[in-house]
Amino acid sequence: MSVRKNIIFATELILCAAVGGLLGAAGYFYKIALVPRKRDHSRDENEPAQTAGRHWVTEHVRRQDVFITSGGLQLHGNLIMASDPNCHRYAICVHGYADSAESMGIYAKRYYEEYGMNVLLPDLRGHGASEGNYVGMGYHDSRDLIRWINYIVSHDQDAVILLHGVSMGAATVCQATGKTLPQQVKAAVSDASYSNAMDEITYLYHKGGKDVIPSVLLINMLRLVTLVCARYDLGKASPAAAVSRSETPTLFIHGEDDEVVPANMMPRLFEAASCRKDFLWVPGAGHVDSVVKHPKRYWRKIENFLDSVSPWILKENIRDADPFAD
Repeated sequence: MSVRKNIIFATELILCAAVGGLLGAAGYFYKIALVPRKRDHSRDENEPAQTAGRHWVTEHVRRQDVFITSGGLQLHGNLIMASDPNCHRYAICVHGYADSAESMGIYAKRYYEEYGMNVLLPDLRGHGASEGNYVGMGYHDSRDLIRWINYIVSHDQDAVILLHGVSMGAATVCQATGKTLPQQVKAAVSDASYSNAMDEITYLYHKGGKDVIPSVLLINMLRLVTLVCARYDLGKASPAAAVSRSETPTLFIHGEDDEVVPANMMPRLFEAASCRKDFLWVPGAGHVDSVVKHPKRYWRKIENFLDSVSPWILKENIRDADPFAD
C-alpha cells in the first residue's frame, strides 16, 4: 500500500472515530436533556406557596382526570370546573421542563379562587401521567395544547380561554399562538420562555462549563439525534418565530435574575411578536420565581393586561354585552 493510500486510510479512520465519538456524545446529551425524568420536588420546600399549590391540585374535591389522544399518545390533564355551572371562562396552565401539571397549582388556584374560572392543567407528553418518551421543547407540545383547547371548545362553544405557561410551558404557549387557534382563545401569558430551543440548549451547555466539544458541533449533532429519535427538528422549536405570526394578545414575563433561561431572551420574544403585547420584568426573581418573589406585582400586571384585552376574561361574561360577539 502506498504512502498516499495509508494517509487516506488513516484519515478516514480518524474521521470515522471522530464522527462516532461525536454521535456518542450527542446521544448521551440527548439522554440527559431530552429523555423525560422526574423532577426533585424537595427544592420546593423553601417555597411553601409552590408546595401548597401542588397539594391544592391533587387534593381538590372537584378535580377530575381527563384525557386526549395526540400523535398516537394518550395525554392526561387535570380539570377543575368552577362551582358556577354557568361559567364559560377557562385558564389552561402549562408546566415546565421535567415537571408535571401539579406545579401549576399556584397559578390555577388564583384563577379558580380569585377570578372564578375553570382551570385545566395538562401533563405535557413524556411528563406526569401523559405518555411519551421524549421532551418536546414545546414543538409537538404546542400541537397537543391545541388539542386541549379543542377539547374545551367541544364541550363549551361559548368558552373564553386564557393560556398561561411557564418555562417550557411558556415556550409551548408561544409556539401554539403561532398557529391557527380557535377564536375562543383570547390571550396568553408567557412566563420565562426561551426564544429558541437550540439557543437555550447551547446556553445550558456553556453554563455547564464542560465545553470539551465545540458547541456548534455537539448541538447540531444533537439536532440530528433528536430528529431521528423524537422526529422533530430542534431548530424549529422556536417561540420567537412563532410569535412573529401570532394574533393572540400576549404578556411576556421574566425574572431579571433568571440563570436557567437567560433574561435577554425575553426582549427577543417581545420584539419578534406581531400580536398585541406587553411585558413585565421582575427584579430579584430567578427562573419561574416571579410569582413568589413579587406576587402582587405579578398578578396586578396580569390583571391589567387581560382587562385591557377584555374585561370578560377575568370577570363574568355578560351575555347581552359580549365584546367577543360578531
